[in-house]
Amino acid sequence: MFKRKFILLALFVLLVFALLTYQSIKKELHLLDFVIYPLKVLEQGGNALTGVFRYLPFFGKDDTLERLGRCEKEKTDNTEAAYENERLRSLLELKSVRPDFIAAAGVVAREPTNWFQIVWLDKGLGSGISKDMVAVTPLGLVGRVHRVFNKRANVILITDVNSAVAVRLQSSRIEGILEGNGDNKCYLKYVSKDFDVAEGENVITSGLDGIYPEGVLAGYISSVDRESGEVFQLIEVTPAQPLNSVEEVAVLKR
Repeated sequence: MFKRKFILLALFVLLVFALLTYQSIKKELHLLDFVIYPLKVLEQGGNALTGVFRYLPFFGKDDTLERLGRCEKEKTDNTEAAYENERLRSLLELKSVRPDFIAAAGVVAREPTNWFQIVWLDKGLGSGISKDMVAVTPLGLVGRVHRVFNKRANVILITDVNSAVAVRLQSSRIEGILEGNGDNKCYLKYVSKDFDVAEGENVITSGLDGIYPEGVLAGYISSVDRESGEVFQLIEVTPAQPLNSVEEVAVLKR
């Protein structure tokens, strides 16, 4: 098709110049003729070239950009699917090592206000989830189930101001209560100044509150201030699981 269009264009140009030559022999050309004929040649040649380029992938009105957009979207979707499969695989591995595993659930919404640290799950009573069950990830503790409906439930995160978890330091075995501050941090409360607490030490659940199972990693000691309080130390804890990026959780029974 391209060769045919090119040949037609070449023949057309030759024909125009032949007519010009013939006319120059038969009669005197006017100055205006030298302007009109080239313009006509360019006009006709442009139309012919447009017809030729229409069949070329980089010049025609095809869907190249649209196809590139679809390819990019498919690449993004495939990457997201791979990440999701990896996360779900890690959650399901908990099922084989924890007899208290109830269900894996996805996070579908977050509390829109800054007053509460709450996430909503896409499963509820129909999947065996009930109030005060515990939400975890392979990285660590997330929170506890607060309200439950047939197909959804919400979880109060350990960073919520209404959250309180009985914990202990994994190495020193010092016990305390982990409370949220309404942001992305927690505080380990009621630890006497008489105890030495080291930054970086693991904080795990003790199970003494009757809600959270024993031995779940809750976070790490990020700072220790022994001078601010009168009796107790001010100990800041960073959650083991970054709670602003939780997408799926495993729900454990009490």
